[in-house]
Amino acid sequence: MLDKILQDMQKSLMNRLKWLNYAFGRAYKLVEHRPDGNKFIYPAMYNGNGEYVSLLPNDNFGNFSWFDIYDPQKITEVVQSLPQYTFSGAIIFWYDLSSIYEDETVMHTEEVKDEIMRVLTTPGLITTTGKLVINDIYERFENIYKGYSIEKIYNNYTYKGEGIQDIDKQFFMYPYAGIRIEFTLTTRELCQRYIL
Repeated sequence: MLDKILQDMQKSLMNRLKWLNYAFGRAYKLVEHRPDGNKFIYPAMYNGNGEYVSLLPNDNFGNFSWFDIYDPQKITEVVQSLPQYTFSGAIIFWYDLSSIYEDETVMHTEEVKDEIMRVLTTPGLITTTGKLVINDIYERFENIYKGYSIEKIYNNYTYKGEGIQDIDKQFFMYPYAGIRIEFTLTTRELCQRYIL
């Protein structure tokens, strides 16, 4: 059910944001075990070939988005054996502003944010039964990758053996930018279950 809604959203994002090269689905938290015994937690998507691919800032995918879905899922209002589900999560965008706008004398981050918000708030984004509510928007890098090791590096948590040098610093400055949009999604199961 959730995956179908995310697929609908992915299709809408790809169709309506002409600058978006990839709209990935749900990311998973993977752990890289370091030789010194420390762990580095990063988002990754399953590529369908038995492998996971990192969704940390990079220029391999061009401009891309992905979903970070939180636990738990809440079930409420069971009506005629059809429960209502509430999911919380975020959609993360990472992009190269110079590939979207030719004028490099202006950052254009507000224009990109406005375009994304128009897509996410347009009726018909979700083709099944569901309601998407935007809760918060984050633009600072340490908040975009909230919940992953890179956030902790930026927020001065102590990590032995880890440092920002593990990620290419060029992705933390213009022309690169990102946004994290946190949301709540409410939907009802579409098919009634029959108990025999």
